[in-house]
Amino acid sequence: MEEKKQSLKENKKESKNKETKKRSRSRSRSNSKVRSRSRSRSRSNSKEKNKTELKISPKNKNNTNFPKDKEIKIIHWNINGLRPLLKTDELDKLINEENPDFICFNETKIDNDFIKSMNLHKLFEEKYKYKSYWYCPTEKKGYSGTAILTKYEPISVTYGMNIKKHDNEGRIINLEYDKFYLVNCYTPNAGEGLKRVDYRVKEWDKDFFEYINNLKNKKDVIFTGDLNVSRENIDIFDPKGREKLAGFSKMEKESFNDFLKQGYVDTFRDLHPKEQKFTFFSKRTKGKESNKGWRLDYFIINKEAKNIIMKKSDMLDKDKYNSSDHIPITFSFDLKI
Repeated sequence: MEEKKQSLKENKKESKNKETKKRSRSRSRSNSKVRSRSRSRSRSNSKEKNKTELKISPKNKNNTNFPKDKEIKIIHWNINGLRPLLKTDELDKLINEENPDFICFNETKIDNDFIKSMNLHKLFEEKYKYKSYWYCPTEKKGYSGTAILTKYEPISVTYGMNIKKHDNEGRIINLEYDKFYLVNCYTPNAGEGLKRVDYRVKEWDKDFFEYINNLKNKKDVIFTGDLNVSRENIDIFDPKGREKLAGFSKMEKESFNDFLKQGYVDTFRDLHPKEQKFTFFSKRTKGKESNKGWRLDYFIINKEAKNIIMKKSDMLDKDKYNSSDHIPITFSFDLKI
């Protein structure tokens, strides 16, 4: 009898030890999973240090209804400040005379407080019948900035490249439509004495061109903006001795031209191979009066575009628009529907 009792005690003890070990292993596995998730979050946070939140508007589920048999017109203009532009009649003149479907601004030089105080979304929709999208710098007020005005609501809107070091100056807006992307870009200047040329070419160009290539793999791309480079000798009033100036350095020209060779068309030069026209005129040197200018502003499309049929690409009259040191450029195309 005593032996039986002793046996039962030992069995209970052994069972208890087994249960204790089991709970210990379970806690160990659970702790391991927690540590693993913690390490995973840590790695994820580390990866995101150099990224910024990609700002994307909600998707518009309805396909945009572009009118059939209508030539679509886009105007790009580096306005060198929205505030002074709104004090003139030049925007009214541009819209009334050209009636563009899209207007892309560079260098708006405003912030979100100004957009709210002026109620710009309402202003442009009620007065000019355009929906407007604005991207302002987050660190430096009164600097850079882009906007797109459109008659057609996009499927989605993306701001920036999702790379923090590039996205704090409000330089890129991308409107997505059923058949194409429209990208408005204000490229960083290489700076006086080319002090920023390494960033411009080795970092910005590299990442931006990759960004455009990724879009091109999905659908046609039209991108426009002050790209801050005169890519050929014909694109500057006098190339001699200017190779060390921002916008005409060997590094900048090679970077841009190498990108175009990957399958893109400089629309103005394609339609006007020998014509010398400029988009930027220095006010300091009275460049307009002597026609001493630079071609810095472009419309670029992918070479094998499936839905974009290029029609026109040109500059507007340089003497009509004087509020900025740049003049508006225009691009028209037919859209296969």
